[in-house]
Amino acid sequence: MSPRTKQNLENAMKCDAMESATYSRFAAHARMDSDWELARVFQDSADCDRTEHFAREAALEGLVEDSPENLRNALDAETTECGMYRQFALEAADDGDLSVAAEFDNICRQKAGRCTRLEALLADMGFHSHIRTVGA
Repeated sequence: MSPRTKQNLENAMKCDAMESATYSRFAAHARMDSDWELARVFQDSADCDRTEHFAREAALEGLVEDSPENLRNALDAETTECGMYRQFALEAADDGDLSVAAEFDNICRQKAGRCTRLEALLADMGFHSHIRTVGA
C-alpha cells in the first residue's frame, strides 16, 4: 500500500471512530430528551460508522493481528495516551483550567490501570510486553 493511501486510510478510520463516538453521544442526549426517532437516527449512524465503515477500513489496514500482538499494540497505545493525558493535565492546571486538569488526570489514572491489566493478560498468555507500565 502506498504511503499516501495508508495515511488516507488511517485518517478515514480516525474520522469514522470519532463520528461514531460523537453520534453515540448525540443519541444519548436525544434519549434524555425523549426524542426516540432522533436517537435512533443518531445511533444507526454511529453503529454504521463503527461496525461497517471502520471495520472494513481496519481490515484493509491490517489493524487486527493475533491476540498477543493486539495486547502489545493496545498496551503501547494506552501507555502513550497516559503520557499525553498527564501532560494535558499539567498544561490545563498551568492555564488555571482545574476541572479539565482533574478530568485529564482521572483519565490518565484509568489508562495506567488499564495498562497494568493488559500487561497481566499478556503475561497470563506467556508473553511479555517490550515496555513497562508507567504509573499515573
